[in-house]
Amino acid sequence: MTVAPYCLVAAAAFALLFVVDLVAMMIYVARSGNIDPDEGHVVTENRPLTASDAAILGGTSGPGGRYWGKHKVFLSRSGYITDMSLVDGTATQAQRRLVGGIKLAAILFWLAWVFSGLALLASEPILGTTIIILFTGMFIHSARMVRKGRADALRKLKERKESREDRRRTA
Repeated sequence: MTVAPYCLVAAAAFALLFVVDLVAMMIYVARSGNIDPDEGHVVTENRPLTASDAAILGGTSGPGGRYWGKHKVFLSRSGYITDMSLVDGTATQAQRRLVGGIKLAAILFWLAWVFSGLALLASEPILGTTIIILFTGMFIHSARMVRKGRADALRKLKERKESREDRRRTA
């Protein structure tokens, strides 16, 4: 079998591209994150007591009730990208690029494992076949979830537009 060495080279290339894509996304997110005004400060708020708070206070009972508590906000740079924002056009160009990077990372991850499985087919056919089937199944399942989320967002957007048009007609 002369295919195995080429598959190892392809697997290594895709793995390297996957790592480069992840590093690029980490740098991009770190540079474009917005700092919350509470970041780095102690915040006092009326919030439910959690199990970890009860353990810190020395209590053995479960969480419950509302108490004034203080906690320090170390990091607060999360901004969520929803399927609806991608569909209705409210997602920024930066968010669209990040989603593209995530999709590219998923494809590269899948290709690296598939070519690793192909390289193993010559020496370990059962293991190679298992790797190929397992990671292809996971990739297909993930792609279906993404498509389902997009389809749901498109359906909700269409319903929203139809309800607006109905209100305009009746007004």
